[in-house]
Amino acid sequence: MKVAIIDYGMGNLNSVAKAFEALNAETRVTNRAVDLEAADRIVLPGVGAFGEGMNRLKQLQLIEPLKREVKEKKKPFLGICLGMQLLAQESFEHGRHAGLGWVHGVVKPFDNDGELKSIHIGWNDVIPSKNTGLFQGLGMSPNFYFVHGFHLDSTDPASAYATSAYGKRFVSAVKQDNIVGVQFHPEKSQETGLAFLNNFLKWEGLNKKPKEAAVEKVSQNKPKQRLIPTLLLKDGRLVKTVQFQIPKQGLRTYVGDPVKAPMVYDAQLADELVLLDIHATCEGRTVDNLCRAIQAISGRIFMPLTAGGGVRSTEDVRSLLKAGADKVVINSAAVSNPKLISEAAMLFGNQCVVIAIDVRRKPDGSYAVFTQSGTQAAKLDAVAWAKQAEKFGAGELLLTSIDRDGTMQGYDKALIEQVSQAVNIPVIASGGVGSLDDLLEGLQAGASAVAAASLFHFRDISPIKAKAFLQRSGLAVRQ
Repeated sequence: MKVAIIDYGMGNLNSVAKAFEALNAETRVTNRAVDLEAADRIVLPGVGAFGEGMNRLKQLQLIEPLKREVKEKKKPFLGICLGMQLLAQESFEHGRHAGLGWVHGVVKPFDNDGELKSIHIGWNDVIPSKNTGLFQGLGMSPNFYFVHGFHLDSTDPASAYATSAYGKRFVSAVKQDNIVGVQFHPEKSQETGLAFLNNFLKWEGLNKKPKEAAVEKVSQNKPKQRLIPTLLLKDGRLVKTVQFQIPKQGLRTYVGDPVKAPMVYDAQLADELVLLDIHATCEGRTVDNLCRAIQAISGRIFMPLTAGGGVRSTEDVRSLLKAGADKVVINSAAVSNPKLISEAAMLFGNQCVVIAIDVRRKPDGSYAVFTQSGTQAAKLDAVAWAKQAEKFGAGELLLTSIDRDGTMQGYDKALIEQVSQAVNIPVIASGGVGSLDDLLEGLQAGASAVAAASLFHFRDISPIKAKAFLQRSGLAVRQ
């Protein structure tokens, strides 16, 4: 089976290719029309903004070849996330932009009346409304990974193939003949996602009238709360820090292999992984080492990955996404040049831009922002900077207490509460977890996700055990 994966500079291409290769498909990442002609299946992946995505397709002169192979020759086609949204007639993301127009409907932001964050990130139920084989063997409400701030408002109910809920129900998959689009990321949805892609490889999509699927009643109106292991990379090895310093003695400095550790967390059903090259900015290094680390684990893990360290430009963001990251963390460069946030959001979508906010508590109880791996005071208040980062276009915040980092004394709950209440984007709480109760308290303080490192390095606790505890505590988590 030959799969052409369209390279238009907008997707985590390496991850999509590795997922299909794991299913023994012959993949070609390409922007050439001749490769589309030779393919049995065509995939349009996507991590990016709608307008930029359409511009890139036009610049590469791919729209007509796509129309010829998909619309006229009827080759099975899969659009992933942005790739699904581009099928619509138009989008209102960062202005008004015309789409391919293959699916009737428009792409618009979520409107949940302030009940939920503006960006939908996490694992969520997908409820098929029709049964044509793509969800075969996945159960009535399989869980997939989502990361998006805009969704398709379909004006053609017949094309709605599956729905999910984020406050209100929205279309999470569409199908018209040989064309299917999914808002979620199957290449990042572990075994369930691979099973879906395997079904796509077998799927013909034509001449079969779909059967109505049995619809399961779903009360959950938001994604599962996320548990995220954090891995810190230095000199090609994973390290442990205490208050952002690498300990010289006592606690172990090196805590794992940068390839094997992600594989362990993938097997333990961690919801997402954060990988940070911690001293790249301070040491004046590029993102090249981080890209190589991501490429080394691509094809070995199929879980969401957020990566950062040394990011100074939109091209750095593009490089990390192309290597296989789903979201990119920016810290020092965003403080010195907040317009970088806007530029990255315009190109890759707000949902892709994660701003790391590293803070120390001041004697008066307020919180000061630090950059350069915690070595330089930025003369910014943490809550004020969080609001400003959101205004510039950040889609998520990685909030770390330097005082608590590596101490295993618990989160700074007041910090989490203040920042989470001040913004309408998801907040990942980080710094200080030493027990399962700490994870629960971080989520109760308002975080959308909780990150931990030492808890997994030095305690007999795995993501499986941690999520079982959270579920017993009454929280909605993916099992």
